[in-house]
Amino acid sequence: MAIQLGANQYGKAENRVVRIVRDTPVHEIKDLNVSTSLRGDFADAHTHGDQAAVLPTDTQKNTAFAYAKLHGVDSVEDYALALGRRLLDAARAAHEAEIRVEEYAWDRLGPHSFVRRGGAVRTCTVTVTRGGARVESGVGELTVLNSTDSEFKGFLKDEFTTLAETDDRILATSLVATWRHASAERQDWNASYDKALDTILTTFAGTYSRALQETLYAMGRAVLEGDDGLTDIHFRAPNKHHFLVDFSGFRVDGLTNDGEVFHAADRPYGLIEATVVRTPEVSREQLLACLAVPRWADEVLAGGPYADREALLGRADEAARQLSDAELEQALAGHPRIGERGGAQSQSEQSGVSPSDRLAQANAAYEQRFDRVFLIRAAGRDAEEILAELERRMQNDDAAERAETVDNLRQIALLRLEQSL
Repeated sequence: MAIQLGANQYGKAENRVVRIVRDTPVHEIKDLNVSTSLRGDFADAHTHGDQAAVLPTDTQKNTAFAYAKLHGVDSVEDYALALGRRLLDAARAAHEAEIRVEEYAWDRLGPHSFVRRGGAVRTCTVTVTRGGARVESGVGELTVLNSTDSEFKGFLKDEFTTLAETDDRILATSLVATWRHASAERQDWNASYDKALDTILTTFAGTYSRALQETLYAMGRAVLEGDDGLTDIHFRAPNKHHFLVDFSGFRVDGLTNDGEVFHAADRPYGLIEATVVRTPEVSREQLLACLAVPRWADEVLAGGPYADREALLGRADEAARQLSDAELEQALAGHPRIGERGGAQSQSEQSGVSPSDRLAQANAAYEQRFDRVFLIRAAGRDAEEILAELERRMQNDDAAERAETVDNLRQIALLRLEQSL
């Protein structure tokens, strides 16, 4: 039985970054907790102690602080995207950089005086890859309570059930909510966060709750309906139980407890989690713009409706793994040579590639060798990386090179489809 290294990552956790903006006499403060992680080809560090490809965690820490000044912190999402892209550029062996940020809010007391606000913590997780980026925003430690308009009854009972039904109770939880953005290119990160948080709070306060689950769904639905740029929202909600104190044993005349005095118990607690998703919709034309293979588009459409983006992308991935010779020719017909700008999609994907005589000569040599255009997922790669891959693939036999071409078509199709949803 062989033993090998499995999934691994490394980074610098919980860098406490505070940025003071002093451009005017009225200062601004950004108080962050930043964690970085890199994933990629770091096997040699584990198996042979070879650190040649390892960007030190201390460097990651320094970059997090430097980028608070060099890039600024207009929003935690924008800062995390810039930091992740920088780390990915610096660590060539990395395939993916993940940046997690918590932001702690301060209220102003004066031009340069602040008091730390308790309660909710703004969060974001940004994952930057060679082909794009994913952004998840959120809020944690959001403790909310309704003192009435909540019930819990009609639940399943067995011989161990002692919980009494109630039609009036305190509903309280310390919410963690995270929502994913359809695109990493949006510009209104702060407005989007403010709107989502306001929607969560307004819906919580305005929903008559027959169970915490019902309230979570109502909040999630309202957030998605209010922002077309979000794909889904996940809630983690520990139920902060409040038990009515029994005064019946007290020997005090007239002492009653009509839903006024409670014992707040912190554990054990019910833990409710739920994800509310926007069902993805996709057209045949949209699919063919990603991969010009009608059979592939029809297979993806036949698998719908899809519960979420992951299900749709999974079906698209599976259907693109095998292409006939005719389908391969169809798919390649829509792709320009690397270094030759085609339509808007190709121009965007090849934004890091500048035409050169060396690239043109390499393209010509490849076409003479394999009798088709050289194709590679160009997004996130520069000309030198692409040339190195082209030279490596020139050593492939026909079958191996065909397989690599099909796989790169699959990667491009998935990247385009994900960006179009």
